[in-house]
Amino acid sequence: MEAQWSLVLFTVLSGAGAWLFASSMIQALAKKGALPGRVETIVSAVLLAAGGLASMTHLKHIDRIFEALNHPTSGIFVEAAMIGVLIVLMVVYFALLVRGSGKGALRAVGAAGAIVGIVFAFACGYSYLMEARQAWMTVALPLAYCATAGAAGAGLNLLLKAVGKGGDAAAGADAEAASAAPAAEAADGERAGAVSFAGLLAAVLAVVALLCCAAFLIYAAPWVAEAKDGFVIWAVVTFAAVLVAAGAGAWAWKKPEAAGAAAGGVAAAAGIVCAVALRVAMWLVGTSLMDLFLMPLD
Repeated sequence: MEAQWSLVLFTVLSGAGAWLFASSMIQALAKKGALPGRVETIVSAVLLAAGGLASMTHLKHIDRIFEALNHPTSGIFVEAAMIGVLIVLMVVYFALLVRGSGKGALRAVGAAGAIVGIVFAFACGYSYLMEARQAWMTVALPLAYCATAGAAGAGLNLLLKAVGKGGDAAAGADAEAASAAPAAEAADGERAGAVSFAGLLAAVLAVVALLCCAAFLIYAAPWVAEAKDGFVIWAVVTFAAVLVAAGAGAWAWKKPEAAGAAAGGVAAAAGIVCAVALRVAMWLVGTSLMDLFLMPLD
């Protein structure tokens, strides 16, 4: 079976956006960083919107998306509805942020967004469980979808935390008052702690992604003989990329001041590559039978 790139980009972009916000929110709830800021919220919403647009390009006639949405029990409807809910939550959260609302309201809306985002990333993989694709009929597939999106999102969170660290440090360096030095040092310590925890989160999610991908690919092994050329290459890329993501996260965790944006950039890029590779390998290991799911709507 050929890889469906529109659907690959849909689940990677939207999943990474959902997990970026969720990772930042998890960090805040663990008291290892501030609540998601404007940058995290905007980037997450943009990735969700970009993913939604990418999904529509899979249809031969994009306007037919409205016909698909007339079936509330379909995977397309569920995914579209969850993206819509997520974006609304992002808008509400951003409005509260701009208005300077209390942390209680921000935590409540942010936690709701994080939960919906994680469930959405899992649902994107769960929609592929179908009897016609025996190589896909395992819960390891949606878990791998969710975990690889998590590795990508956590990598982006690490990158944004590291970049923010650099900008704040530069501003602090301009302070000339000697009395501000202790406060500046404390702030630097907090920023280093935030980058360290973001690195740990990225490393943990990368390891979880590694295990989930391994579980799915081992399950799909009996169907490898029927897979399209390139399956093995994409499978190898999946494991190589997730190991790089885990290593970059661990580097930032142990050496937050030295790693900086470099570790975040590597973790984000490797997480995205891993997510793409896993999805392409999934499509290539599918059987040759065609079904209505793959047929364009005329």
